[in-house]
This record gives sequence, C-alpha cells and structure tokens, in this order.
Amino acid sequence: KPIIVAVQGKAIAGGLMLIWPFDLIIASDDAEFSDPVVAFGMNGHEFFVHAFEIGHRRAKQMLFTGEPIGAEEARTLGMVSEVVPRAELESRTLAIAEKIASRPAIGLKTAKMSVNQSMDAMGLWNAVQSAFNLHQFGHANNFAIYNQLVDPEGLEIIKREARASRDR
Repeated sequence: KPIIVAVQGKAIAGGLMLIWPFDLIIASDDAEFSDPVVAFGMNGHEFFVHAFEIGHRRAKQMLFTGEPIGAEEARTLGMVSEVVPRAELESRTLAIAEKIASRPAIGLKTAKMSVNQSMDAMGLWNAVQSAFNLHQFGHANNFAIYNQLVDPEGLEIIKREARASRDR
C-alpha cells in the first residue's frame, strides 16, 4: 500500500531514516532536512540512501557540512513530493491520500512494486547494505579511539552549529 508522510520542522539524521522509506513526502514550507552525524566520526545512519534521495553531489555537501536543506530545495532535488504552507499540510496530505485511496489496489501495488524494483535495480539495496557495514566500521573505530561508539566532540560541534543556525 502507498504510504505518505507529512513533515514539518526539522528532520535530522534519524529523522531522515524515518521519512525516506515513505512513498510520498509532503513537507511544510518551513521544513528542513539535515544529517550532521559526520561530526560523530560516522558516515551517516543505517538507512543510507542520501545519493538516491538528493543526488550524490548534494548528498556529499549535506554530509560534509551538516548544513540543512530547505523544503523547496528538497522538492527541487526530488526528495520531497510537494511543499505546502504549514497551515495546509494536514489537509493537503489527506487530500492526496484520499485521491490515492480511490485508485484500484492492484494498480497501486504493481506501480509501487515497479518503482521499488527499479530502485533496487539501480543498486539501492546494495548501497544500503554497504553503507551499513561502513557505519558499523565507524562505530568500531570510535570505540577503539574513544572507548565509545561516537566521537565525543561531535555533540558539541552539532550543538554549536545548531545555535549558530538559530541565531541567523
């Protein structure tokens, strides 16, 4: 069955892992998407599909800098299906869901399967597995160096950047 998510505010790191598996992402115009976990000495989270969601160059910039992507840019990159004013987010998401629900179930199922199989043919499944192995390597490296799973300075870096972003 098709699944839809309505996103408002900030989706950070694990928040991306929660929304990216959805078929449609409807975002409020104030939504932001970021993944600052490189500051922890890691390659990102376990559902690592950044290059598939926003392209490889923008994925690198997002990861290397930790800077957020706004809703409109996320739509332009293909990560977000639609951007609406926050006040209209729930009603627009429900309207799309109602329209989809009026379609034949077999058509929805086969369309979703076709797109998902195309993504797998392009290497999505292998990319996720490969990145997860690197993620575990990052944990092992950090444990060997810091005796914990993440670089302890990472939290301070992320907090400092979040304060600076809020002050802008």
